[in-house]
Amino acid sequence: MVSVSGDAMPDPAFAPAPHADITHGALSPALFRLAGPAILAKALHAALGLVDVFWVGRLGAAASAAVTTAFFASWILVSAVDLTALGILAHVARHTGARDRARAAHAATQGLLAGAILGVLFAVGAWFAAPWLFRTLRTDPEVSRLGLVYLRILFLAAPFTFTYLNCEFLMRAAGNTRAPLAVAGVGVLLNVILDPLLIYGVGPFPRLGVAGAGVATLLAQALATGVFLAFAWRNHPAFPFERQSLRRIDWPLTGNLLRIGFPGMAVGSFYSIIYLFMSGIAARLGTLELAVLGLANRAESITYLVTNGFGAATATVVGQNLGARRPDRAERAAWLSVGWMTAYAFVSGLVLVVWPGWILHFFSSDPAVVEIGAPYLRILGFAQPLMAVEIVLEHAFAGAGDTVPPMVISLPMNALRVPLLLWVVHSGGGLTAIAWVLCITCMARGVLATWWFRRGGWKTRQI
Repeated sequence: MVSVSGDAMPDPAFAPAPHADITHGALSPALFRLAGPAILAKALHAALGLVDVFWVGRLGAAASAAVTTAFFASWILVSAVDLTALGILAHVARHTGARDRARAAHAATQGLLAGAILGVLFAVGAWFAAPWLFRTLRTDPEVSRLGLVYLRILFLAAPFTFTYLNCEFLMRAAGNTRAPLAVAGVGVLLNVILDPLLIYGVGPFPRLGVAGAGVATLLAQALATGVFLAFAWRNHPAFPFERQSLRRIDWPLTGNLLRIGFPGMAVGSFYSIIYLFMSGIAARLGTLELAVLGLANRAESITYLVTNGFGAATATVVGQNLGARRPDRAERAAWLSVGWMTAYAFVSGLVLVVWPGWILHFFSSDPAVVEIGAPYLRILGFAQPLMAVEIVLEHAFAGAGDTVPPMVISLPMNALRVPLLLWVVHSGGGLTAIAWVLCITCMARGVLATWWFRRGGWKTRQI
């Protein structure tokens, strides 16, 4: 509905139920209500990779290292989804807060269309680029052979990855985090069932080894995509979707979506490249060191998953309140989230500092991995509180559609890691030196994010 002046008029039919309205009322209950399912959904997404690591780990160290290395590379694909997902988030949250379903639906549909096209392009490109990646990393020949197969299958699923993650961002922006949780649960359940069957060839299933883990993940993502598309076709109240928008590409809107999403994609992709660079350094130190790098990253998930899920809730609250023209409430929500997650990350970081060996033992039964990995993980524990600050504020910026500041902060700090890592490893520092480089640069990013967010320019950002 449009007024005489051309501005969108609120759509009464799009008004949420009183208990679901996050533009009024107490902020903490609203944040926790949204964050709970989002955190569990993030954990389930991570479980897709952890389930693969668990079952493949029984095939040997080379198989574990292959899946770990390929999984780091697949972060580039997940980061690429931000090209459309962050734009969908900003538009849908802003228009939902303004009670304008028509604009929310048009933006969401255009974002899904662009994402599907990009997914196909990534699938094709990655098929040919994957061998170059493993040659560049100089991994062991067996690790390269197994990792190449797994990575190619993961990227063949790129159209599904783009679509189901875009759908998840869409529904969260509209204020519904429970439905994406249910969809993620169905996908992970299928992956849990298929992994051992396809990896080890149980019953009538072929024994595919590492490739079986990739196929199971692909099928799980395909199922999740199908469920979300069913929501769209049946006009789910929290899934603004316009079928007519599929007939043509709205180039100005698509350009705006990509403009919002590009900085987030750049941050995530460059972060993935740095981790691949670190994998190459660790691989030169030895297979055990490479395994530690991947396992410690998963151990950090006790902080990352919770703060990332809470950050997702923060993005929704910030975006909708800006759409409702309540910037002060959006700012209060962001700082409240920072407070909650800093307190949580202090506790989770303390766990990593005090019991690093026990945490690593949960992921690996190899005593050598636990022995050399415990000091590495203990150092990372000190960075957890400021890492939480950065994550929450990055989401808050995204909810406002102001994605440039996180990019300006993250890219230089991550680039700085390259010479620092080369220097400390060349000096004989080993894994602990790598950990200190990661810890210090991570803490610096958290401080810079706090300073920039306090400037408040995001409150007047127009999308």
